[in-house]
Amino acid sequence: MCLMAWALGQDPAAPLWVAANRDEQWDRPTLPLHAWTLPQGGTVWSGRDAQAGGSWLAFGSAGRVAMLTNVRAWPPEPAQDRSRGSLVTAWLSPEDLPTWAEFAHRHDPMAYNGCNVVLGDVLQGRWAWLTNRDPGPALADDPATERVGGWWARELPPGVYALSNAALDTPWPKLRRLKSALDQALATPRVDAACCTLLEALRTHVPSADVGQHLESSPYVHLPERRYGTRSSLIARWDRAGTLTLTEWTYASPQGPAAADRADQRRISIDWWGMPTSS
Repeated sequence: MCLMAWALGQDPAAPLWVAANRDEQWDRPTLPLHAWTLPQGGTVWSGRDAQAGGSWLAFGSAGRVAMLTNVRAWPPEPAQDRSRGSLVTAWLSPEDLPTWAEFAHRHDPMAYNGCNVVLGDVLQGRWAWLTNRDPGPALADDPATERVGGWWARELPPGVYALSNAALDTPWPKLRRLKSALDQALATPRVDAACCTLLEALRTHVPSADVGQHLESSPYVHLPERRYGTRSSLIARWDRAGTLTLTEWTYASPQGPAAADRADQRRISIDWWGMPTSS
């Protein structure tokens, strides 16, 4: 997952909103949004990496959320044996429910390539951001940032946040665009109109001959020469009644952003501790 923004406790009608794009190699096998079961039990609602078995943004039956982005490095880091997507599923397991600090101590940050992990527990109302790469002095020297189990980490109070392939709220143009769209969506009374605002931002394509500039500026990434780009978009909303609605759009990525409006759409609505219905 390469771009996400989320709002905690900012909408009286819905304490959680998430809007996200997943960017990935076109040839990496992926399963779309669906309900699936962890090996140790417990239902997960998410898309899934069919190669390594993990996920990038997922909701669990124990009322937990995990979101993951890679931290961009140049030259690329040698691949580690452990998949970063396994951090997502580890947080969602209902068999054992550690605090985020306990989770950080249990997972060696050096065993994974560079990543950001957002860990949420909606039952406890606790959220945290963790990264295993130096986030820079603005965050590393901030008293709100802790070193926990080798990770840089900070708890997230109510607010609006965004992540891409750098540290929390790094002001890349595409982060600013998506955060602005989320602010607009939060001020929009109609849920369908709010979702349209977010989807429009997620599908915005800013072409550039410079790959680095494109990756920082364009919410919808399209790099056909690398067979890489935005594979899917997701909007999640959890309302005061306890209903979590997940809508995912999966793209025929080689066709490019011009074909984004012909994406396959899947929706799951969940009484987060009941039975889901899907379409």
